[in-house]
Amino acid sequence: MSEKSIQNDILREFGTRRGLRIWRANTGVARIGNRVIRFGVPGQADLTGILPDGRRLEVEAKSPDGRQTEEQRNFQRMIERFGGVYVLARSVEDVRLALTRAGYEVDEL
Repeated sequence: MSEKSIQNDILREFGTRRGLRIWRANTGVARIGNRVIRFGVPGQADLTGILPDGRRLEVEAKSPDGRQTEEQRNFQRMIERFGGVYVLARSVEDVRLALTRAGYEVDEL
């Protein structure tokens, strides 16, 4: 399963829940004329959101053999240091389990 498919599955499962907000967070580079514009934060997760109590949610989708980069590990440490929930997800179930471990009743979100 591709990372894009995993992202889409997660967005389908959690994107319409009343108790949280989650969306795609793009990073990259664009050229506009002679200008190069960078957007996003190096290492940021693929999906970002807000949990019911205001905590930040970050979900990095990876294929079964995908690995985090050093920038992604640094981003994870930052999110966790500030009390956010970071999920390295290879499936929707990984997100469900991480939210449960973080103290959320997933079926009530």
